[in-house]
Amino acid sequence: GDKGKIHYGADDNASGIAILIELAKTMAKTIKPKRTIVFLACSGEEAGLIGSRYFVAHRKEYFKKEIFANINLDTDGSLFGKKILILNGNTAKEWKFIFMGIGYTTGIKTEVINKQLDASDQFAFIEQNIPAVQLFTGATPNYHRPSDTFDKIDSNGLVKVATVAKEVVEYLANRTNPMTFTGNTEKESTTLSSQQENRSVTTGSIPAFDYNGEGIKIGAVIQNSPAEKAGLKKDDIIIAFDGKKVSNLKEYSNLLKQYKSGDTIKISFLRNQVKKTISLKLAER
Repeated sequence: GDKGKIHYGADDNASGIAILIELAKTMAKTIKPKRTIVFLACSGEEAGLIGSRYFVAHRKEYFKKEIFANINLDTDGSLFGKKILILNGNTAKEWKFIFMGIGYTTGIKTEVINKQLDASDQFAFIEQNIPAVQLFTGATPNYHRPSDTFDKIDSNGLVKVATVAKEVVEYLANRTNPMTFTGNTEKESTTLSSQQENRSVTTGSIPAFDYNGEGIKIGAVIQNSPAEKAGLKKDDIIIAFDGKKVSNLKEYSNLLKQYKSGDTIKISFLRNQVKKTISLKLAER
């Protein structure tokens, strides 16, 4: 396996940090916003959003007023001609119009995803009813593997993400009226987030977050993972675990919580609209 090997983390998440540092350096010299812009790098995201939740919980120690919005830059180095995904676009009704306008002015295509997701640090802000989104370029087979190296980064795509990030940050920093928070309540959000923290197993498949149909569409399959060994492929749509229906990411995560590493499950899925069922041995997450 990959245990003990160096995991370089070029896409996840040196890509996002590189954009953050470059924007901080550039914007400090070129703009004078009405609002304070904070460039924040948090640790402990994979362990349950530890750094971002600490920051949000102690925000009153740093600011007199409430945080206006959060833009999270996470896994932004694999655009390769695709649309930039704007995750958690459901947290404010204004997001789709903001990114629509940025598309017109920059020519860079984005897609606002309105699903409630707890995949990264923006969720620490959403839990406190703060509008927040993640700029994301999609999953790759190098996710959480030693093969996530700098030579696989789409540098031109990185510039496009940085351009969109700059436009949205500058717009928000000068916007007068607050946005309307439309995400889940704090109680509901905490329940969703706890799914990620309590999960101990993985199939080795990565969801396609831009899929809006029933089931879980696979965006990427990690090399040498249970999913690859069992024969799952990109674009397969998972519809059931051990006969239990899987309609969305919430159900998918809830079902995985019920298993431990080494358990063998039956996964039903659609491939080219044909239903298939395979056995898969779950691995430690």
